[in-house]
Amino acid sequence: MATGLLGPKRTAWRDIKLERAELTGIKAHDLVTKGVRVADVRQLMHSFTIVGEEQIYRVLGITPRTMQRRAVSAHKTLDSNASDRALRLVSVTRQAIEVLGSQEAAERWLSTPAMALDQRRPIDLLPSSEGTELVKTLLTRMDFGVYA
Repeated sequence: MATGLLGPKRTAWRDIKLERAELTGIKAHDLVTKGVRVADVRQLMHSFTIVGEEQIYRVLGITPRTMQRRAVSAHKTLDSNASDRALRLVSVTRQAIEVLGSQEAAERWLSTPAMALDQRRPIDLLPSSEGTELVKTLLTRMDFGVYA
């Protein structure tokens, strides 16, 4: 039984009601505008075993110091930009796990340069919505066995 980032056991994303079917639409929009809780993002960060915190901070577009400041502020949530990026990271990681079969394989793939992405690592493209779409498209193509 999987126990990592998106396995069946309780995770940060289940705590904030982000099951796969609920990751899109109005609920995702509301979560982004309200802000993802810092505690949930920290739990998410610790659930990665191969992708490092430095890479996750780059995806989120924040520094560890910003995370610390937010954790002690009255709001205790990330701003809408970082929240949106966190949801993108979860969405892409979920898709990679589905396509590749395990969290470990997904994290390795995210951290390895891909020929179809001009030798860029998929994780490095997640800070932008355009890059995220390229990564999701590649995962879809991989799932259907279409590489060209």
